[in-house]
Amino acid sequence: MDWRERLLCYFHERLPAAASVEIVRISPMPAGASNETVAMDLRISCDGVSFELPLVLRPQRESGILAPYDVERQFRVMRALSRTPVPVPAVFWHEPSAALLGAPFFFMQRVAGDTLPLFWQGPGQRLRAAALALAAVHAVDWRAAGLSFLLPPDVRTGALPSPAACELSLWRERAALLRIGRAPMLLALSAYLSENEPADARHVLLHGDPNPGNYLFHGNDVVAVLDWELAAIGDPRSDFGFYAALLAVFGGMPGPSGATLLSDAYAGVTGVPLHNLEYYEAFGLYRMAVVMAGWAGRMGGTAFGMDAIGRRLSVLLGPRWAA
Repeated sequence: MDWRERLLCYFHERLPAAASVEIVRISPMPAGASNETVAMDLRISCDGVSFELPLVLRPQRESGILAPYDVERQFRVMRALSRTPVPVPAVFWHEPSAALLGAPFFFMQRVAGDTLPLFWQGPGQRLRAAALALAAVHAVDWRAAGLSFLLPPDVRTGALPSPAACELSLWRERAALLRIGRAPMLLALSAYLSENEPADARHVLLHGDPNPGNYLFHGNDVVAVLDWELAAIGDPRSDFGFYAALLAVFGGMPGPSGATLLSDAYAGVTGVPLHNLEYYEAFGLYRMAVVMAGWAGRMGGTAFGMDAIGRRLSVLLGPRWAA
């Protein structure tokens, strides 16, 4: 039995009322640097009525720039958010076993819409819509939504650590897996972040990577927010810091103190001024250093982008970080 036949058996088990289920189309989809996605259309017949269900298959990667991967975690985040104002594709089935396709996977709704390149190029209605969607993410009552599992395992019971500690725990674990956790720059930056967290930091749900490519647009409206693998609990400014770090590493134009077009738009739609963005861009640069190490490992080379990270840290925090 090949994998298509196994999948048809899987669908029949989960759609027992259907008279027939056919896979009518399968094709790879464009994806980001760490995702693998497959488009699939099912034709389902029931009581003489047939309809097609557009799906996306998200298998779990064994390795990559954001390892360790966990599709169950993404599935649970998206299912929880389906009961909130945040626009996410519906999720249907999660399979934790690798027996069927060689890896765990989940299926989600395929939403029609436009995607954008990595950087915002200027103000506009789509930027404003993205900022509003991100504000909706940050406004989610993450405890009531059942998202406490996003906290590091060692802090899910007892007193809640600071927002920075919640995030750093997860990224230190990634750094350790990549064997860069003891790199001098990462050790120094981790200590700086722990010791200098802004006093007004608060715990919210973070998307983790709010670059333009992770939104789907219909016209000027956001119809879906995608790619929740970096979702976490932390301060809302951390999302802007990671986007600013993307700009710094990949040749965009971050502001002089961590501000970007996205953070400016967010402040405009929420009326909330964003202070201490240089700290959160430094946090984003810590994360980017780990991502770059993962990317280098995937490509079989040495980490790149570290010079750009050091130069940007020297602009934000002082010249000692340039080395």
